[in-house]
Amino acid sequence: MRSQFAVLFTAALTASAVATSALAQSRTEQIVTVGPWEVKTTYRADKFESCTMTRSAAELGITFARNSDGLLLLLESPKWKLERGKAYPVRLVAASDSFDAKALAEARAVTITLADTPFNRKISSASMLEVRGEGATVRVPLDGSRAALDRLEICYEKNSSASAEVNPFVARSRRP
Repeated sequence: MRSQFAVLFTAALTASAVATSALAQSRTEQIVTVGPWEVKTTYRADKFESCTMTRSAAELGITFARNSDGLLLLLESPKWKLERGKAYPVRLVAASDSFDAKALAEARAVTITLADTPFNRKISSASMLEVRGEGATVRVPLDGSRAALDRLEICYEKNSSASAEVNPFVARSRRP
């Protein structure tokens, strides 16, 4: 289920670049700059979908996305020629910790589900994330990521609770 969602999410992120202007007309974009990162709220049909933080470095597009399934990493490069739909095994390394994952491919992008919570905490304090594949190692700079990842989580918590369906026929619980 997660791998199917990740492939669909990659396609949605790629398509969202084209549809950004249409979305901006139906919903005001919320973008916050945190160091080299841009944290943005993503909507689809006026419904909250996810929060993303993006940056570019040496012809590498880097996006961390936070949605209901957790944290995802999208990497894209115009130089890559990948087999669409293939899951490439990768090893993620941040500081002294590592985590094995699958990189789900599009033509020039991969999506990696970051399902290991302790490893995700290491990402926020590391200066570099290495994505080691069979053929090469991709180095993802993480400078300023602690503040940006904190902002990403705040964005998700704020917008996911704000978009929850409310039953108008039931009184809200009162909390002090």
